[in-house]
Amino acid sequence: MMPAAAAEFAIPDDRPAVLRTGLKLISAVAVPSLDDPVLAQRFIAEDRTVTLRNVRILCWIAMALMPFAGVLDVFVYPDLLKEFFILRVLSSLCQIPVLLTTNTWLGQRYYRAYTVIVPMIPAFFISMMIRASGEPWSNYYAGLTLCLVAIGLMFHWTFRESAIAILLVFLFYLTATSSMLWHGIPKDKLGIFINNCVFIFMNSVVILSGSFYHHRIRIREFLVRTEVEQQREVLEDRNDELVTTLTQLRETESQLFQSEKLASLGRMSAGIIHEINNPLNFTNQAIFVLKKKGKHLPEGERDNFERILNDVKEGIGRVSSIVSDLRSFSHPDSGSASAVSLADVVQNAARLMSNELKDHNVDFDAEVPENMTVMGDRNQIIQVLINLVQNAIDASMGRPEPLITVHTTESLGRQYLHVRDNGCGIPAENLAKIFDPFFTTKEVGEGMGMGLSVSFRMMNQMGGGIEVTSEVDQGTEFTLWFPAPTLGTQGGFS
Repeated sequence: MMPAAAAEFAIPDDRPAVLRTGLKLISAVAVPSLDDPVLAQRFIAEDRTVTLRNVRILCWIAMALMPFAGVLDVFVYPDLLKEFFILRVLSSLCQIPVLLTTNTWLGQRYYRAYTVIVPMIPAFFISMMIRASGEPWSNYYAGLTLCLVAIGLMFHWTFRESAIAILLVFLFYLTATSSMLWHGIPKDKLGIFINNCVFIFMNSVVILSGSFYHHRIRIREFLVRTEVEQQREVLEDRNDELVTTLTQLRETESQLFQSEKLASLGRMSAGIIHEINNPLNFTNQAIFVLKKKGKHLPEGERDNFERILNDVKEGIGRVSSIVSDLRSFSHPDSGSASAVSLADVVQNAARLMSNELKDHNVDFDAEVPENMTVMGDRNQIIQVLINLVQNAIDASMGRPEPLITVHTTESLGRQYLHVRDNGCGIPAENLAKIFDPFFTTKEVGEGMGMGLSVSFRMMNQMGGGIEVTSEVDQGTEFTLWFPAPTLGTQGGFS
């Protein structure tokens, strides 16, 4: 059924290429069929719900209409009013058990049987009234066709159920008229009886045909609706993928733009650093001259003078260190591995992040031995530490007494640098994704999710690695590990 339906709604090949491509994506969805057990169960569940609802409605209708049709008895069979009234009341009462069992396991399991039982109850009692009337040609045969046509179509009979109901109606009618047929029907009434039988037969043919095609249409409608739902889900997934891709492209564009700005800043920094270094050198020379001149000052003023000069020299030294760090960070070397002092890189990273730490009132405590040396790229290690410290600052915002600690350990030929914070922590479901590119839990515009992925790549390039442990509301610890340097011929290490 479904291939024919699909062909009926096919899009001509002269449609635009983009539309044809979209249709190919949709056509990739498997055509639904009731051979699928899941779909078959869903169809049965929907059919059960609709059928039992109609059973309840039609039970009430049958219970009301059978007594109401007693109006006909007043004019057609006034001598049988009492007997017919009893039969009509019994017909209505027989609907009560059917109505009560629709919500039980019996109704849930044999719900299709109710589609035959409900209309056959009034059909049986109408046949009894025809028998009681003694007239096989009675016009009450119309009630039998009413049970078949009106109630049958509302119940969405299947071909099998229609055939059973039609056979039962003929059985009721023939049983009700059999004794009278045996004794003979007056010639003037025989035509009417044959007319009644022909009309019941014609209605039966119409019902059988309608039930067959109507059931197929119901199945087709269900399968088409299911296919549309599946295609909508596919389109929603595609749309989500496109939105995600577009977001990543925009973030990448922003990152490239930021990288270009940083590259321009790096080119400018060379001249700026040179211009800063020149006055620093002049200032150092001036301090040296002043220090020599200070020897000629009176003894009471000399100590104060030298203390001021030392403070100035210390401040200039700090400026020189910052400029040196910026030069190294902005203009990295070839990236070859060399012996790197962990204490030195931690101090440099702390100096570069000092303003951030101060602005957010975050304490920074580092305990790194001066003699601990690892093999790696100095600038890349600083970059990784800056990323980790920045993340720790972000995680500590709004926390009481925020603290970042750095310490080292050694084990099994490896050296470890631990960076821990007492921030909000990372949920367990995110731990496996934090090193993925573009993964971030920050608000849009506050981060692109590249810092940790870049740090992970840098550590791998240096032959090391990065690991993380975290607990929500307790803090996070990142561990950088390096292969221990070995004695060699070049620079004391290999």
